[in-house]
Amino acid sequence: MEQSEELKRLGARIKELRNAKGLSQAKLGLLILKDQQSIHKVEAGEFNPTYIYLLALAKGLEISISELLDF
Repeated sequence: MEQSEELKRLGARIKELRNAKGLSQAKLGLLILKDQQSIHKVEAGEFNPTYIYLLALAKGLEISISELLDF
């Protein structure tokens, strides 16, 4: 599987978890000190987040990093 497909899978997982928590992109961004556009790019698979960014997402979603990456 190529990198862009993997990033889209990750983005879809983040979007699924965010929606399950009832959070908008903007609200999640506020929780982790990122802007809405940044969250959008990650969910769209247009941005390869760092490990630190993924940790922030997991914390903002109140889940473990392993749950975030369980797709």
